[in-house]
Amino acid sequence: MSLFNWPLLVTAILLGMGLGIQAPINAWIGKRLGSPYWGAGFSISISLVVILLFVFIMVRTIPSAETIWNAPWWVWLGGIFGAMFVAGAIVLGPRMGMALFFTCVVFGQVSISLLIDRFGWFEIQIRELSFSRILGVLLVIAGILLIQKEEFGLSNSLE
Repeated sequence: MSLFNWPLLVTAILLGMGLGIQAPINAWIGKRLGSPYWGAGFSISISLVVILLFVFIMVRTIPSAETIWNAPWWVWLGGIFGAMFVAGAIVLGPRMGMALFFTCVVFGQVSISLLIDRFGWFEIQIRELSFSRILGVLLVIAGILLIQKEEFGLSNSLE
């Protein structure tokens, strides 16, 4: 993908901002419902309704049960990891601070994505590991350290 494919880049950034907004909203509703897991359930229920609307409006076909049951075992991990992320964001985000939480999330995503690209897991096109990709991961680690530097007694607060 070209770096200058602005519509895709802007869309990805906006989706990332949506995730950043989703976690504190879900934490708020979880607190009101008495459990972060109720908050996660509420959020995922809304997600299901929205996705089903997209499917019925845009796709209009229903895959066969055979297609679903004959899919590779790992397709089920997507939903499991999605639920774990939503619940984890509700529990960890408010405790860690949203900036640190999401920087750690980005580190996890970029790290595993490099391996997925390198080895072509999940039928993804193989992309070679390069110095610049590894440097990108190291910069995310630097971001984690900078965001939580107050933990090391190195505060330079703007307040």
